[in-house]
Amino acid sequence: MMFEIAMLIIGLSVAVLVFFLIQTLKKVQTSLDAASRTLTEVQGVVQTVKGDVSEIVTSARRIADQAEGKLTAIDPLVETVRETGEVLHEVASVAHNFSSLWTERLNRRAQMSAVKQQAKLAAEEAAAANTRVSMDAGHDSLRPANTISVNGSRALHTDVKPSPSWLDYVETGVKVARAITGTR
Repeated sequence: MMFEIAMLIIGLSVAVLVFFLIQTLKKVQTSLDAASRTLTEVQGVVQTVKGDVSEIVTSARRIADQAEGKLTAIDPLVETVRETGEVLHEVASVAHNFSSLWTERLNRRAQMSAVKQQAKLAAEEAAAANTRVSMDAGHDSLRPANTISVNGSRALHTDVKPSPSWLDYVETGVKVARAITGTR
């Protein structure tokens, strides 16, 4: 009898085990069916996306080709702009150098003119002083009343009066005559 009870327990154990195994296999089967459906859907989506990606890649290639064509067409213009910029830079540099030289030249001319003007004024003053001395020495009637003369030497004026306008003309005439004859 023990053997029969042991077989009965073994049989019942196997039956319970088979029942639970069948339940587990049904759940696995359900999970596999869901996974299969999901894979099928994913494959459909992948095919759709693959078509869309293929269209996007084709469009991107077409746009890149168009952009390359337009950039190739613009290259001469960009090169021209670059060369124009270089030329303008050179022109500006030349203009700057020219204006610097011109300014220096004008400054030198202004300085030379100022020096000549000062020399002219000094020469006129010296000539006026020489003319007054020679006129004072020879013509006592032209000497002002407040001029003091010592033994025919140069007259000393205590009060300097402006010379009459006709004396300016005489001075100019003397200078012109000296310039023409080349005497000093």
